[in-house]
Amino acid sequence: MNNPDPLADLRDIHLPEAISIWPLAPGWFVVIALCLAAIAWLAWRLNHRHRSRLYRRQALQQLQRIIDEEHSPQQLQRLFALLRQTANTVYGEQRFSSLGVVDFIDFLKASSHLQLFDCDQEALQRALYASDNDATADDYQQLCTILARDTRRWISQHRADHPRGHAC
Repeated sequence: MNNPDPLADLRDIHLPEAISIWPLAPGWFVVIALCLAAIAWLAWRLNHRHRSRLYRRQALQQLQRIIDEEHSPQQLQRLFALLRQTANTVYGEQRFSSLGVVDFIDFLKASSHLQLFDCDQEALQRALYASDNDATADDYQQLCTILARDTRRWISQHRADHPRGHAC
């Protein structure tokens, strides 16, 4: 029996089985391992960075508590003590905080890329060591305002590496 239509004898095309995603080729295991290692390193780096800046966050909180107080000679002394404590934390082995007021201010200037602490250093030194009767409240308020502003900026943005111009 001859079929008049020769196309009727053709069978459908059978496609091969779909390629399975599993098991992966060995190259994919290498890529996955590298991605996991990169994620682990990034997490470690971010955690290390967060923990290494803890002193900055704590110093800024302490600064805010000091600023919220009334302007007085004690506030000025507490601001300067906070600067010295923060410097001890960052540059502990060098003990820059034991420098005199003028030298310490010069150190703070050298350890920041910002232009800070441009107040009259002699007036600051007199105010830090003066008795309550030696200066007016306006003098303290002006010095406190300048010192508080520059302290915030220094704590937030100083270089934690060894400052230039100071030997160990």
